[in-house]
Amino acid sequence: MADSPVFARCDDLVLWVLRATVRYPRPYRAALGRATQEAVLTLQRGLVAAARRRDRRAALQQADEALHELRLLLRQGRSLTLLSAGQHEHVARLVDEVGRLIGGWRRSVGRTQPGEPAVEADPPADLS
Repeated sequence: MADSPVFARCDDLVLWVLRATVRYPRPYRAALGRATQEAVLTLQRGLVAAARRRDRRAALQQADEALHELRLLLRQGRSLTLLSAGQHEHVARLVDEVGRLIGGWRRSVGRTQPGEPAVEADPPADLS
């Protein structure tokens, strides 16, 4: 699990978001900062659950939904100038990369043919 690119990039994203949101001004830290932290942690919990469950679809769906929520919250942080343009660009790249990795994992899970027993794929391994 730890050697999979989706988990490595998600760890990078979680650490970045936690470090950035604790620097939000006090009026925004309790609401927007906490919601952003919860979204990124929900994303991470969804990925961990997907790696450990036999039926991964629901957990991957939850992780994907948390990723969309995170995108929205980060965009709001940028609109309120809580994140600089450079910070937002950096985190947007991280979010996009995690999203592509989740999308690939979801596609690999959904490849079973009708009538075939569901053999679900493990998280994509690092091929580099």
